[in-house]
Amino acid sequence: MSDFDPLPQPSGPALVLVVDDEPKNIQVVGPLLLKQGHEVIAAGSGEEALAKMRTAKPDLLLLDVMMPGMTGFDLCRRLLAQPEWHALPIIFLSAVTDKGFVTEALAAGAVDYVTKPFHGPELLSRVQLHLNLRQMRQRLSAAVEERNHLLEIVAHDLKNPLGGVQFAAAMLTEEAGSLSLKQAQLVDSITHSVDRALEMTTSLLQTRRLEEAKEHLDLVSLCLREHAEQAVEVFFHHAGDKDTEVRVESAAETILVRADRRSLLCSLENLVSNAIKFSPPGSRICVRLSSEAGEGIFRIEDEGPGVKEEERSKLFRKFTRLSARPTGDELSTGLGLHIVHELVKAMGGTVRYEDGAGGGGCFVVALPLAR
Repeated sequence: MSDFDPLPQPSGPALVLVVDDEPKNIQVVGPLLLKQGHEVIAAGSGEEALAKMRTAKPDLLLLDVMMPGMTGFDLCRRLLAQPEWHALPIIFLSAVTDKGFVTEALAAGAVDYVTKPFHGPELLSRVQLHLNLRQMRQRLSAAVEERNHLLEIVAHDLKNPLGGVQFAAAMLTEEAGSLSLKQAQLVDSITHSVDRALEMTTSLLQTRRLEEAKEHLDLVSLCLREHAEQAVEVFFHHAGDKDTEVRVESAAETILVRADRRSLLCSLENLVSNAIKFSPPGSRICVRLSSEAGEGIFRIEDEGPGVKEEERSKLFRKFTRLSARPTGDELSTGLGLHIVHELVKAMGGTVRYEDGAGGGGCFVVALPLAR
């Protein structure tokens, strides 16, 4: 970088914490940052930096690698492991030029590595670049949060009027004998449309609440069989409408897993609903429960079309639409499997797809057994 390379445009004054066990290094870096308009606080060790960060909230960290006691790598990993600091940009400023150190610094979570002796304008440019990027991420995060909040409000407020339309359509359906053929067809169309709209708004609300649910898990000992049977019971009428049999088989009367009650039930309900949607009328769905290698296993197998090999990498993504379609014209928002994946993962478990023994699809959830 030449002396004439322009600095990135300042994003406003920032608080920079400089951590170095050599006071003379701080005396060199500090005035450069102050001249650029930033505030500077200094620490001579990792321990002192942690102590100062209990009250100060720096926007960026300039960190030496080789320090007595806690190394720069140790401090970096310790900070970025904490939710409060996981987005803090950390730039290593070190006399060590070994490429292995650079690789380790980046692996520890640092955003940059500058070697001593450094070129003043280059250091300031890198500091300003990462401050600008941090500010941009904060703005994007705020924009996404605002959008999600608006989406939740809209979805929530739509449920009441849609419920009213659904009730009115149900009342008209009961009077089908007094309606003309065309009127009956219109009522049927309204019923299907409002059911789709309600399922979409419900799915959107579930997605919005997903992060909140993951942050407030109450992991306790739960009976896998009890919750599997509850999930099947919820869709008893839907399965009956498609003449689909759903049976539960368990290797033991009680299989206790460590899970969050609401998240477990939500995950199992989504999998049962998904199996019924993609099963042909008159088919069978089997839920098998077992315990294997310290895990409680929930396996649900249907006789539907399954998932093509080339589409399986997209299965648990948000809003995924696959080539297989529901067999009873049900709505598929592409959110159910994503919700299952995120909740099961948050509870310390896994979910995967397998080919069913009879050619259909099979989803397997594994959760830690309760001790």
